[in-house]
Order: sequence, then structure tokens, then C-alpha cells
Amino acid sequence: MAEIDDAFIKRVYRSSAFLWAFGLLVLLGLWPYLTAKGVALSPKWGWLAGLGWTLGSAVSVATLWSLEWIVRRAFVPGNIQAKRNLGRFSLVKLVVIAIVLAVIAKLGGKSFALISAFCAGVVLTQAVIFLKVLGMLICEHSND
Repeated sequence: MAEIDDAFIKRVYRSSAFLWAFGLLVLLGLWPYLTAKGVALSPKWGWLAGLGWTLGSAVSVATLWSLEWIVRRAFVPGNIQAKRNLGRFSLVKLVVIAIVLAVIAKLGGKSFALISAFCAGVVLTQAVIFLKVLGMLICEHSND
């Protein structure tokens, strides 16, 4: 397989932004369509699903960004301070993620739309990375 270049992560951010916007448009357009067709859904579920998708996507992209940020700064040969900062950063990151999850659970309550859309949003960057690598593999093998 061809090596992944330095701009790969930037392309993942860009693709994630496009996919987030597309997903939000689908969510906000899908609920009014379904309720107009007679499906018994609450009209506010579309907004709750959009909020969950947005928050999940933000957590996903923020997690990738924080991982990229700390790897670029912590893995410098001979930098002892960077190793200490890695531990502190990891602890703070876990606390922030726990707080965000608690807020989502509190906001979501019994809202299946918000919780399921949040979970889908959390998978956003991983799905984009998987699909990009799969595309690279397909292109590489189709040239054989």
C-alpha cells in the first residue's frame, strides 16, 4: 500500500466537515418529510438528532485533533517535558470527554434521536479514515 502523506489528516478534517454538513441536511430534511408522510414522529426529533449529530461529530473531530496535536509535540527525541505533558494532557482529555458524555446523557434523557445521532457522530472521523484508506486500496489494486 502507498504511504499516507502528511496532508492526509487535513483531508480527513475536510471530508468530515462535508459529511457532517450533508448528514445535518439529511437529518433536518428527513424528519419533516417523514411527518408529512404520516409517520408518527415528534417534530422536535429532527432538531434533537441534528444536535446529537453535531455534538458527536465535534467530539470525534476534537479527539482526532487532540491526538494529532499531542503526537506532534510529545514524540520529540530527548524532550523529557513532553513526556510529562503527555500524561497531563491525557488525563485532562479523559475528564473533558467524561463531562461531555455526562452532558449528552443529561440532555438526551429519553431522546432516542439525540443519543443515536450522537453515537453516529462519534464514529464520523473513524469512518472517514476507513473509507479513505479503502479508496486508496481500491485505486492501488485497480491499477495492477
